Amino acid sequence: MSRSSRDGFTLLELLVVIAIIAILIGLLLPATRRVRGAAAITQCRNNLKQLILALHNFHEAGRPSYPSTGDPFAAAVRAFPPGCFGPGTTPDERLGWTVAVLPYLEHDALFKQFDVAAGYAGNLEAAQARIATLLCPAASDPATAGAVTHYVAMAGIRRDAARRPAGASSNGFMGYDRLTSMAMIKDGTSNTIALMETRSELGPWARGGVSTLRGFDPADVPLHDVPLHGDSRPFGGHPQGMQAAMADGSVRLIRASIEPSKLAAAITIAGGEPAELD
Repeated sequence: MSRSSRDGFTLLELLVVIAIIAILIGLLLPATRRVRGAAAITQCRNNLKQLILALHNFHEAGRPSYPSTGDPFAAAVRAFPPGCFGPGTTPDERLGWTVAVLPYLEHDALFKQFDVAAGYAGNLEAAQARIATLLCPAASDPATAGAVTHYVAMAGIRRDAARRPAGASSNGFMGYDRLTSMAMIKDGTSNTIALMETRSELGPWARGGVSTLRGFDPADVPLHDVPLHGDSRPFGGHPQGMQAAMADGSVRLIRASIEPSKLAAAITIAGGEPAELD
């Protein structure tokens, strides 16, 4: 008596099923990567949006200025925070602007753990907190697990820009000690970059110096040979480009192929140059 049915798969049928599954996985992976990439860009944009709004709220609240010596809460002024505050002979020994805006990032309890008079070294315990808003989700570097930041404020043109006093034509949004108000941004807040994302020279989010504030020198980036964008370049973040928070509170994606001179024009606050980021 013949059987009309059989148990299991033949080897050929099994191989066909495996091949079909492999093809489906191959088709789905690129789509999954695209979805994850888009989600990372959106979250990164949200991070920058929160940071620039925190800076605006600091400005509008008329919070005290942060001189390098003396009582940091002695005088109120309506301005964005300086790049560093608290004691120290070098920017790296002082606290960074990111600490000053903690209350506006819903981290008021963490802000209260900092002793301004102790400098960075005296606040290491509080500075070890990992803050998701300061980390781009697209980053894959091991340092992402630590208390670092992928977002830096722009000091102006050339590497020493953060040290310059107020009034220089090549100044950017923030300096180590100088204060910037909305009225000082003569090039227009929608045309001026306040914050950029980076993958190079990463450092502690709570520390002053290049970890949180840096200048940009377009002369360091040959136009056709070395890109602006990448893990070892001045800026970076996503295959599509790098995201920037503008001084008016908006966030935009800047293409990786932008000419360095055009990016430099958007970094100054009163350079008088036309800003062409599109």
